Amino acid sequence: MACHQVPMSESSPAKLSSDGVRATMLSCLFFAGFGALIPHLPTWLDATQGFSGVEISLVLTIGGLSRIIAGPLTAAWAAGQADKRAPLFLFSAMLTAGFSALWFVEGFWPVFGIILLMDVGFWGLLPAVEAALIRLTKRGLPPYGVARGLASAAFIVGSSSVGFLVGGYGPWAIWAWLLGVSIALIGAAFVMPREPVLGNEEGDFIGRLKEGVGLLKNRRFTLLIFAAGILQATHGYFYGFGVLIWTKDQAISQAVAGNLWSVGVAVEVLFLMFLGGWSSRFASETLIVVGAIACIIRWTAMAFLPPELLLWPLQILHAGTFAAVFLGAMRLVNDMMGDEQTATAQMIYMALASAPAQAFTTFISGFLYDALAADGRAAQGYLAMTAVSVVGLVLAMMLWLTRDKTSAALVAA
Repeated sequence: MACHQVPMSESSPAKLSSDGVRATMLSCLFFAGFGALIPHLPTWLDATQGFSGVEISLVLTIGGLSRIIAGPLTAAWAAGQADKRAPLFLFSAMLTAGFSALWFVEGFWPVFGIILLMDVGFWGLLPAVEAALIRLTKRGLPPYGVARGLASAAFIVGSSSVGFLVGGYGPWAIWAWLLGVSIALIGAAFVMPREPVLGNEEGDFIGRLKEGVGLLKNRRFTLLIFAAGILQATHGYFYGFGVLIWTKDQAISQAVAGNLWSVGVAVEVLFLMFLGGWSSRFASETLIVVGAIACIIRWTAMAFLPPELLLWPLQILHAGTFAAVFLGAMRLVNDMMGDEQTATAQMIYMALASAPAQAFTTFISGFLYDALAADGRAAQGYLAMTAVSVVGLVLAMMLWLTRDKTSAALVAA
């Protein structure tokens, strides 16, 4: 992060760090898989397993809720290992075994059980990858913003590449891509630097679990994770039904809808890569407040079926609704908890704030869409996301009002 780097003189300019490059490659691999999983898993479940819409929704919702239990447990396990690479190995191996097993099974319950375990693997791997990226890009190049922007670009590559492959080879291309990425992640874990986990490996599992959950005693951390988690969850209706509303209610072609979707992710990449350093002039809490305001504007406008010309700037607001909130939250977690506890703190954040909030908005989005689409009013479902955004803004303002003004002044300087 730019605001926390050790100042370097002109005689010793920042250079490429081999550790930073390896962390960036690991992150890009993970998000190339994530980019295939998020938009294309429902297609695979429908086309190859014959899952109904309700069954697909059940897989996505229960998988998210499982992180409430699995998140703290896996964080406590990871904190007790002698090597920070341990969760990278475990969860990459889980994903590889899970995708391999899917080749041999069929039927709702066997597939559901495997995907549930793999969901734990993906979401267990995410905080380990994010923490490694923050930690290993602090000195030298690439800086965190650029590295995280490249990871978001890899998400686009994964999503678009799998979409192209499905057109040529059918839905099993989704499975093949995800299996290949999982195997590659095991290799990437091997080349990551061996870093000791300091201070936790000698305690017992229950003690580490209590220590992880005990982070919630920090009121500002609790306020942060719920503010950021709620704001990220407001994307639930858009992720589930945004393209359907564009194509059905606004008569926008599938090609234009795909381009609109890509613009949102592209501005996220550009923000992280080119404005990440500039944004460090502002307090992390300020970025989250800006993101909350962007959420309210974006979802309210989307509810009234704006003309196509206005959809483009509304998609650009993704830089605020996602990227600003994400960057502010990640920086603030690292500032609060330090390198050693960042991965655990992120897991707690995802398990107790992000996962249930996302599961809730995903769950209600399906009911809202079914209730409103019959009358051509599906877009009005976005107003529910506006209401959730207002709650997020209130929490973000509380976080901003309690910020460390001394640190904020140093950052500005």
